[in-house]
Amino acid sequence: MDKLNAMYTFVRVVELGSLSAAARSLQLSQPAVSQQIVSLEQQLGTLLLFRTTRSVTATEAGQRYYQQIKPILAAVVEVEDALHGLSQRLQGNLRVHAPSGFGQAHIAPLAVAFQQLHPELRIELLLDDRLADVSAEGIDVAIRFGELHAPGTVARRLGSMQRMLVAAPRYLATQGTPQSPQELSQHPHVRFSGAAIDDTLTLIGPQGATLIPLRPVFRANNSFALLAALEGGLGIGGAQRPLIGRQLAQGSLVRVLEEYHYPPMALHAVYPAARFIPAKVRAWVDYLARSLESVDGMEVGNASGEKPEA
Repeated sequence: MDKLNAMYTFVRVVELGSLSAAARSLQLSQPAVSQQIVSLEQQLGTLLLFRTTRSVTATEAGQRYYQQIKPILAAVVEVEDALHGLSQRLQGNLRVHAPSGFGQAHIAPLAVAFQQLHPELRIELLLDDRLADVSAEGIDVAIRFGELHAPGTVARRLGSMQRMLVAAPRYLATQGTPQSPQELSQHPHVRFSGAAIDDTLTLIGPQGATLIPLRPVFRANNSFALLAALEGGLGIGGAQRPLIGRQLAQGSLVRVLEEYHYPPMALHAVYPAARFIPAKVRAWVDYLARSLESVDGMEVGNASGEKPEA
């Protein structure tokens, strides 16, 4: 048995929670993956995985083994990269997680271009609006908005995103255009499902921050669904500036209360904390930082610092 390969296989099984998923990820047959795990357990003299017909989970010994060998394997990859000059010739799997709306509009095209620059990379892009567990799900880089609370990770700030109030011209033509933040309370509101449940909104204006009570009539957990509701004339709502360039240009959405805006929302690249960060991770994050400079509505100043999360 090649013990190092068996260790890599075990890590993928734990992260993906499935022998078949690990086999697909590693481009091996499922029996080959099973045999590597069995051989590893026999050599260690302990059971590493609980197996059922539906899932695979680590035993207490398996979880401890996983936590101890993962940084060792990352260090091995980094050393091999340095020895073989792979910092320019990136290889292997790169698993990326991003919010659905921003990810579809901006991260997906960048991932395609990055893979074309590095054809030996195998990129997997996961798009949804949940807070993914980077370590448990085997994610190399997660793109996240807002405040970060992810122990055991490193966060690199890529910039901040502008958000603004918008509405469809036909809505404003029939319902009127608010002239002050306080008048927003009289209008139906379109809002992201993950926003604060107390139905208030903070806007920044010439006199500072203003807190406004809202009357939401439509919520969604997807940015494009919210834009469809706004373009359909359901009310007034906030939108991410990088996602509404076409709508503003075509006039299907217009700004409301232009002197006011949402507090800036920081954008970070988050990845597991380790002594050795794989070259493919550093290259991808550097590429993101450079590429996002050209996105309308993104402010990318001070995008170089890394911040470890406690």
